[in-house]
Amino acid sequence: MRRFFAVTALALAAITVAHADVYRFVDAQGRIQYTDRWIPGSELIKTTTHNAANSQAPSQARATDQNKLAVSNDRIAAQLAQENATQAVRKDVASARNEQCKSAKEKYEKAIQARRLYKTGKDGERQYLTDSEADEARLAARTEMQSACGSAPQK
Repeated sequence: MRRFFAVTALALAAITVAHADVYRFVDAQGRIQYTDRWIPGSELIKTTTHNAANSQAPSQARATDQNKLAVSNDRIAAQLAQENATQAVRKDVASARNEQCKSAKEKYEKAIQARRLYKTGKDGERQYLTDSEADEARLAARTEMQSACGSAPQK
């Protein structure tokens, strides 16, 4: 009879240990250890307890994962929006530079092709430039065009 109770007690102990939570931790020597008791710094590896609290754990973990995924998606969406905005700004800047270049080229071409250059006076009358003033105006137009376009036009 004693033998029966001893065997039964051992079997119950084995079953109890088999259904216990398992924790993993690293000891002071750096070795990984496993135990059925929580130790500060240990992580839960396996749980087999079937109660209401643990049945909610997978749904809570799923909700946490979904929250992490949502945050990650928001971050990626923000990065994509930033990249799209940067590309739009670059495109707008390039368009503005092209317009400035085109305007500067037209001004330079008019200055080169004109026989006489003039500036408009205070009362709206034309004041024709001398040859040296016209050369300076043409040089200024060429410098402005090179600044706007990056180089002189090829002819």
